[in-house]
Order: sequence, then structure tokens, then C-alpha cells
Amino acid sequence: MAARIALAISLTTVLLMLVGCWMVGRLLQQEFTALPMAIPEQQRDAFIERAWRVMFWTLAAGALATGVLAWCITRRILTSVRQLGDTANRIGAQALGERLPADAVPAELAPVAQAFNGMLDRLQDAFSRLSGFSSDLAHDLRAPIHRLLTATQVTLAQPRSADEYRAVLEAAVTDYERIGRLIENILFLARADHAQTRIKADWQSMRERLTGIVEFFELLAEDRGLQLVLDVQPGLRAWADEVLLARAVGNLLTNALRHARPASTVVLSAHALAPGCVRITVANEGEPIDPAHQVDIFQRRYRIEGPAAETGSGLGLAIVKSVMDLHGGRVGVRSAPGLPTVFTLEFPAPQRRRVDFRQAARRSAR
Repeated sequence: MAARIALAISLTTVLLMLVGCWMVGRLLQQEFTALPMAIPEQQRDAFIERAWRVMFWTLAAGALATGVLAWCITRRILTSVRQLGDTANRIGAQALGERLPADAVPAELAPVAQAFNGMLDRLQDAFSRLSGFSSDLAHDLRAPIHRLLTATQVTLAQPRSADEYRAVLEAAVTDYERIGRLIENILFLARADHAQTRIKADWQSMRERLTGIVEFFELLAEDRGLQLVLDVQPGLRAWADEVLLARAVGNLLTNALRHARPASTVVLSAHALAPGCVRITVANEGEPIDPAHQVDIFQRRYRIEGPAAETGSGLGLAIVKSVMDLHGGRVGVRSAPGLPTVFTLEFPAPQRRRVDFRQAARRSAR
């Protein structure tokens, strides 16, 4: 806008100067054409006075026109700035979705409006994450805290034996551990949502990492009468964060063991899709997941009704999805009657964060 103002004023000034010079030239031409002999001093003075008068009024008209033009342009700028200010004043915690009209302001102010709108987008995203964190925390802590309060009140209602007090305290410890896991999971999701979160990725031996995870879960599988099988392609490596990899696979195994049929088999496998691209699958034999649930199963606090849902927080699969998002990978599920339920983790190669997994899967199947 400043450039346009300067250009308009400069053009107006030059135009008026040209007009003034043209008018003075016309006066000179008329005078010298009408007077072929020497000009008397009195007539010369009158001519000079007329020339000065023409120049004065020409410059006065130019100054007036330039001032009016500058006032109009400045008023338009100030009106746009005032509109931006009014819109900015209306934006608050209850109206974070409102944005400045970047397309309705002069071109010179559009980058400022766009930058401000970008800042509002980031603030709204952070505010939404904070609200979601508070909602998750309140929702998931309500039940265990209520149980602790009720058990404590009942216990203190009358004198009890040492064994009864011990049983109450042991139950309280279980609830405290569950609360601790809930807070840890919710904090992990909150950090994972942060745009600047970085992972410590390196080449991980799938045989070594997955063997350690299976050994950790073998006792749990035996207690439930299940068999845990590992199938890893020899020499397979994946570009991943060691801790986050273990957490994602561990959450899938926990979910698979919880929902598997008695005396069935849970299979953890890992194979290459393409150079550097790895697919990890966890398959179990259990009740199939309805297609309507498969769409939202990785959302936070999403639970499928059933006995196993009572022990879960609804955050395990959401954490798995966050881990894969941090790696630039994908997570999926396949489930149908008569077939195993299969959860899939797909890790991309480090130099190809946007790998086409479908194309890679077709190549590996050939």
C-alpha cells in the first residue's frame, strides 16, 4: 500500500508540473507571437506576473489533489486496519475459530493477516489439546478415585481387623497403580500431539527387539492359557525409536492377549515391505471387530462393549496411533468372522517418510 501511495503522489505531482510547464509555454508563445518587437518593461513585468500566477494556481491545485488522494488512500488503509483490530478484539477463548479477513484487506496487509491467522490456528490447536487432556484426565480419574473414596469411607465406618485393613490397602494400591498408568498415558498423548515432538530413531534389529518384548509377555500369555508365537524375517531392521517401538508393540500384545479366545495362539510377526520399510503384525483369534468400530478404534477413550472393556482405559490403541504418527508410519486393523483379527504397524524408511505402503505391499507379494 505504501508503494502505491508513493507512486500515485509522484504521478500526480509530475502530471501537474507538466501541465504547469505547458501552460507557461503557451503564455510565452502567445506573448512572443503577438509582439514581434522588443517587449516593454511594463508589459514584461505583467507577463511574468501572469506566469507566476499560473504556476501558483497549478501547484496549489496539484497540492490539493495530492492531499485529497493521499487522504482517500490513507483512510482506506486505516479502515482496513480498524476492521482487523475489531476482529482481533472479538477473538477470545470462546471464539478461537474466528479469523481475520485476509482476502478483504489490501495486498500489503494480507501477509500480516495470514500470519496472524496462522498464529490463531496454532493457539486453537494447543487449546484443543489442553481441553482434551483435561477432559481425558477428569473422565479416567473419576471412577478409581470414587472407588478409593468409597472403600475408605466404608473401612473407617467401624473398627476392623488388621487383615481387613490390609485388604483395603492392597486394593487401594491397585487403584493407585491404575491412576499412575492413566496419567502417564495421557501425558504421553499430550506430548505426542505437540508439533515439535522429536523421536530418537535408529536402526533397530527386529529379531532382537521383538524377542525381548515376547519374553516379557510370555508369562502373561501362559497365565491365560495362550500361546505366543514370534515370526521375524531374518536380518530385518526398522528405523524406529526403541522405546516407542516397544510401547506400540506392547500395547498391541496386551490388547491381543486380553481379547483372545482361551487356548488360542497370538502371533507377532515382522516382514519387509520394501528396502527399509517394515510391517509388524499382531494377530489373535477372538471375537471379530465390527466394521463400524474399526473406523474409530484408534480414537481416545474409544471402547468396544464387552467384559474386557472394564479393565481398559481406552487409551492403549490411541497411543499406538500416536507412536506411528511420530514415525510417519501407519496403523491399521483387519477383522472378519472366521478369520484372525490382525493389527498392523507399518514403519517407513528414513529417507522416504511418505512411502506408499500399498504399492510396497504389492511389490512384496510378487
